[in-house]
Amino acid sequence: MRAALGRLRLRRLRSGRSPALWTAVGVALLAAATAVALVVGSVAIPLRDLAGALVDPGHPLRVLVFDVRLARVVAGAATGAALAVAGALLQTTVRNPLADPGLLGVNAGAGVAVVAALVLAPGLGGSLPWIAFAGALVAVLGVLGAAWGVGGAPSPLKILLAGVAVQGMLFAAIALLTYLFADRAPAFVGFTVGSLSGATWSATAQALPLVALGLAGALAAHRPLDLLLLDDGSAAAAGLDVGRARLAASVGAAVLAAAGVALAGMVGFVGLLVPNGVRLLVGPAHRRLLPLSALAGAALLVAADGAARTLAAPV
Repeated sequence: MRAALGRLRLRRLRSGRSPALWTAVGVALLAAATAVALVVGSVAIPLRDLAGALVDPGHPLRVLVFDVRLARVVAGAATGAALAVAGALLQTTVRNPLADPGLLGVNAGAGVAVVAALVLAPGLGGSLPWIAFAGALVAVLGVLGAAWGVGGAPSPLKILLAGVAVQGMLFAAIALLTYLFADRAPAFVGFTVGSLSGATWSATAQALPLVALGLAGALAAHRPLDLLLLDDGSAAAAGLDVGRARLAASVGAAVLAAAGVALAGMVGFVGLLVPNGVRLLVGPAHRRLLPLSALAGAALLVAADGAARTLAAPV
């Protein structure tokens, strides 16, 4: 009976609205945000010169358009997509629409690692993306280890409580380091508030494979993720190993969020806002939710970064 009810709920879940219209809207918004980000700034680029600057290595505006602005746009799009999909995965994992990548301690773990590196070993500045990634993953392992170690497989409540506890301790560590090394705060304040100002092609190239791997894995697992939306009993009756699926989704979210944080610092809000907005438009089925969340997250962060660097220029 439970398995039959679960299948009925899944059919209803997967019979939502077509995403074609919203996909077209998302593509248009991302294209518009990218175009604006490339032509607007301290030096305005005429649209007629944009194509030449992108394809002609000898063009006088090549460095500004391709090496600075386009690198920043690609990093922003990758970060936005990664954080949005990570948020969607976590909201499914804990069945809570208020969940975001910070729940697993990703932001706080990366922040502790970067702040500690900047104040204790400034010479490691070139390795900050990997330091952030390592710190984020260590924090996630701590959260999942705590959730798994209390009475078996992690339930949504265990993950929530472990995440809150670990995140609180890590943010306390950031505050302590900031207080003890206040004279060096300018070196890491950009990271702690989130910024794409230091985006480079080399750093982006290092993070893009992780983002691509995480997105591909999440999309391939859309059926088990749909089952996680059911109660644990119905999901298990439908043949899902709930504990393993929840752990895999959490690890996938951690990899995506850690890659995003490594690129842009402790960016907030994207992983919370975007999946909820997309879910309202196309429903909760993950074969629609995940790709559209990636597209919307990319468009949102590119647009937000473009606004951030121009509306109050030169700040």
